[in-house]
Amino acid sequence: MSPHVSAVRSLVALVLLVLPAAACDEELSPEEEDELAALQLSLDLVPASPTNRFADVPAAAALGRTLFFDRGLSADGTVACVDCHDPARGFSDEQRFSTGVRDLDGARHSMPITSAALMPFLLWDGRADSAWRQPLYALENEREMDFTRVEVAHFVAGNHRAAYEAVFGGLPDLANVPARARPGDPDWEVLSEVERDAVQRIFVNVGKAIEAYERQLVCVDTRFDRWMRGELELSQEEQDGAAAFVRSGCTACHAGPALSDGRFHNLGLSPADADVIDGGREEGLAILLEDSLHGASVYSDDPVAGGERLTLAAAEARTRGAFRTASLRGVTQRARFGHRGAHRDLQEFIQDTYNRGGRGGRGGGDGDRDGNGNGNGNGNGNIVGDLDPLLDDVDLDGGAGAIVRFLQTLECPEPPATLLEP
Repeated sequence: MSPHVSAVRSLVALVLLVLPAAACDEELSPEEEDELAALQLSLDLVPASPTNRFADVPAAAALGRTLFFDRGLSADGTVACVDCHDPARGFSDEQRFSTGVRDLDGARHSMPITSAALMPFLLWDGRADSAWRQPLYALENEREMDFTRVEVAHFVAGNHRAAYEAVFGGLPDLANVPARARPGDPDWEVLSEVERDAVQRIFVNVGKAIEAYERQLVCVDTRFDRWMRGELELSQEEQDGAAAFVRSGCTACHAGPALSDGRFHNLGLSPADADVIDGGREEGLAILLEDSLHGASVYSDDPVAGGERLTLAAAEARTRGAFRTASLRGVTQRARFGHRGAHRDLQEFIQDTYNRGGRGGRGGGDGDRDGNGNGNGNGNGNIVGDLDPLLDDVDLDGGAGAIVRFLQTLECPEPPATLLEP
């Protein structure tokens, strides 16, 4: 337990005297106080990445940083990872849907990468079971970078050979490999098994290098973390917000050092467009289990650990319309909220999620509004929202603002300038 926990417990009794009625009406239990203490994060608590043995290799991170900023890894040379994960926007995007090659819009709002190392599954639907698999989806997505794995292999060989070979060893001869191909393309099907394997190992190693870089961007040492260590004091309003956060049931999903349980929940939120049906985790799970590059594949550095994660994923229930719980670390530094990015105001998003979105999908916390401020309904055909059990006894009116003030203490310190350039 943190050395600051005892001070927090003493503080809580005082905080409760000044909290609005919406935030809490009785003293926090020792268990709830421990929930608050369990939110702190330091580098030694960042989990290992067993399926990537290069995850903490400095040379791999240096290569990954270069690749993260390289727009040459896109079909028309206009898009790099940084364009959807902008450091000035909390490593997310100001737009609802990031613009990819040929000015195409993506399907969901971009998630920040400052918590990627903390999550068991990546992307809103969790189709990636590792932080190295996630960027590979973006590379090949036709609406994002549209760069096939064969093109990636050729590009690395032609532009980053020395840095790649210093980490991963010699590159194979790709002279007889076509310029562009991925699974499902005719040119991919004619490749030999040896050629396919060679290409995919380069492709996977690119993802592992990018993960190594992203692990250097983890959101640690926030003001909240330092407060929990007794290194500084928060304002009374921020302390009130911390208590409101726990008492309002936020830690049911936003738990642990990531301020996310890493799981998938159906909040009953409508899509941003009435004709959009998004199966969320149901679709993502099907893709994950059929993926040839998941953590239990031959491209994993620990297939046993990867297999254990897949076993847990396969047992998930209530997956239709469920989306991954977003980390709240750095949330106030982002421009938009929700998997469709329809909200710009965090306090409004919290209020809507509690008061409408979670109640069986009756309204659209993540949707457009009519003239009366109502959501556009639940176009997903979702099951009852997972927040229902929490909402019966919670009236958040007046408490959302306090929670936002607490969340501001979780803003990520700016990484060293050397990490923010190629």
